[in-house]
Amino acid sequence: MRIGYATTNRPVTVGQQQLEEVDKFTYLDSVLTNDGDADHGVACRIVKVGAVFQRLLPIWSTQKIEMATKIRLLNSIVIPTAIYASETWKTSAKIERRLNVAQQRWLRWILQVSYRDRITNEEIHLRTATYSLNEIVALRRMRLAGHIFHQQPTWLAKAAITWTPQQGKRKQGRPRTTWRRTFIDDLKTLDMSWDEAEVAATDRSHWRVLAAHCAERRRRI
Repeated sequence: MRIGYATTNRPVTVGQQQLEEVDKFTYLDSVLTNDGDADHGVACRIVKVGAVFQRLLPIWSTQKIEMATKIRLLNSIVIPTAIYASETWKTSAKIERRLNVAQQRWLRWILQVSYRDRITNEEIHLRTATYSLNEIVALRRMRLAGHIFHQQPTWLAKAAITWTPQQGKRKQGRPRTTWRRTFIDDLKTLDMSWDEAEVAATDRSHWRVLAAHCAERRRRI
């Protein structure tokens, strides 16, 4: 798989073996694409997690298990699988909608309420004492950023988010969404610049507070 805009017909080889070129492939249960988008991977993951949720229907439906226990099972089995590696996603509005719809479907099934009952998503979260997946993903992304800020400039993760091309020019049109731009949007909710965030991250306790504030403000219910 090639990433970038350069056009070339030169094959990629390892030794004498020519590698197959693909648009996407699965690695560690995450779908990697040549454009870096997470949309396809998130969609596939939600389908898989939905199948797991279906297999647990006897648990969700029984009256012999307390609601709090069901929610703990959901949070420990279903949710972690749905947002695995989400801190590395370049999140889009489409992904946020997918996550919101999936989570509400699971919670409403457990509560045995439907959209026709006219119960808001916020009320569903209050009844189940849960956070929206968008909040959780934003919190994870902020935590990852904090770890990266503490790294040496030569480390790959630090270099990847701070490197700026010295040559070339951007194509016309709206800039493509990247993890860096997603994180900058997080910082905008805190009225904070990149340099200010890098300084704030030196205080781990303060950064945890900022991460929680960002997650709350990034909530889209």
